[in-house]
Amino acid sequence: MNAFVNVVRAELFKVRRKRRTYVVAGLWWVLLPVLALIVGRVLLDNLGSIASDLELGGIDAVIQQIASPFGIARLALVGPAYVSPTFYVIVVALLAALLVGDDRTHAMWKTVLVVQPSRLAVLAGKVTVGMLVVGALMAGAVIAGLAFGALGTTFLPTDFSGEWGQLLLLYALQWAFTTALVALAYLMVYVTRNVALGLVLVFFLPALLEGLYTVYAAVVGFQPINRFNAFLQAIRMRQVLEDLPTYFFTTNVYAPARSTTRELVATFGAEASGNGGPDLSALLGSGITLGHAAWVVAGYTVVLFALLVWRFLRTDVD
Repeated sequence: MNAFVNVVRAELFKVRRKRRTYVVAGLWWVLLPVLALIVGRVLLDNLGSIASDLELGGIDAVIQQIASPFGIARLALVGPAYVSPTFYVIVVALLAALLVGDDRTHAMWKTVLVVQPSRLAVLAGKVTVGMLVVGALMAGAVIAGLAFGALGTTFLPTDFSGEWGQLLLLYALQWAFTTALVALAYLMVYVTRNVALGLVLVFFLPALLEGLYTVYAAVVGFQPINRFNAFLQAIRMRQVLEDLPTYFFTTNVYAPARSTTRELVATFGAEASGNGGPDLSALLGSGITLGHAAWVVAGYTVVLFALLVWRFLRTDVD
């Protein structure tokens, strides 16, 4: 237990003194809320005079969704899940590079394992610190949303209303789902023994595999038009493969953050069906439930951590 606590203390000391931690926090806690307030003010100045002509429940309702304390806090949850690569995986990858990759870069692994001879304690401490930092950054995003949103109420028609309980639950779920990202990032950086290559794999490997499957499904499909597809149908695998996108890593890991997208889109009067409007099916996601996503992410997490622990405990370090 003492070894675990010492590792946590040492890694937190390291994280607190790295510039990347504060850059990430600044982007999430300051830049995003400021942009939301600027957008809210621009909308008010440009559309306030014609608000009565808009079929959006008034421009005040739109600004409330974007620049209110609740709106900014929600954007801080949803927005990072839609950039590519997502801001969540960028944060986790930077932490993996710091907590796992730096020890190899500076030839510190043998020193670390001499000071703390329990490899399991070392790995557990590094994983714990990674999750604590991600949790602190997400908690800071909520607080920043409250602070900047409160400032916005002084010059925007906004208030503190909103389903705060549901939002905080989604934050907690997204933090828990991030465990799978931590396992993937630590595994890639440790196995490749190269920080740059590990980060590239973390950013693009899941998307690449999912993209290859999507191309195959679109071009070839799973109709029994050849011996291979006929064999799949005979062993009852065709339906499983057709449903495979609902088990994709990225589709499920970001499910809590993306679950409020439909509500945001509805605020602007858009329809998911695309009746006379843009097709937003890709933005709105596959419609999987959070329960389904939780089971899938749990499976990924167990497998990835099992591989990480096995590799970390059995391989030599230099």
